[in-house]
Amino acid sequence: MLIGGYALPAYGQIRATQDVDMAIAASFPEVVKLQKRLVEQSFQLPSSPNERAPRFLLTDLENMVEIEIWTKPDGIVFDNELLRRRVKVKPFDDFEMFTIGPEDFIVNKLSRKDRGTQDELDVVSVLKRRKSTLDYEYLAKRARTADVTGLLRTLIDQV
Repeated sequence: MLIGGYALPAYGQIRATQDVDMAIAASFPEVVKLQKRLVEQSFQLPSSPNERAPRFLLTDLENMVEIEIWTKPDGIVFDNELLRRRVKVKPFDDFEMFTIGPEDFIVNKLSRKDRGTQDELDVVSVLKRRKSTLDYEYLAKRARTADVTGLLRTLIDQV
């Protein structure tokens, strides 16, 4: 499913981003198989597979786009509830895919180890735009699991 800046327009404001972030629930052997297929499709992988790494990078050489494939995204718990809350989007006329649900998007942004001002601004834009449609009980539960409840409360109070 799509996460990061490219998922933001589904729930918040549109903004420029430099890469595409995807999250996948896959075992390490499945990740290795995926990486092999991507290389066969002319994607460039800058490093070898690493089972402990939370993500791997690749470059779409045709479009010159960097893609991060997250197998262990910050704050995300791959479970049935998360999968039910994904939202199907159509980023192109002939292409459909899933994007992370808005509550999990918020928790992922706030949980990032390298969280910056832009991540918090992204969350604020989702809180403003989706204020009346967010599932605050689910959001609070996921925020507790990711240990970002205080920061989430601060941003909700700002909005």
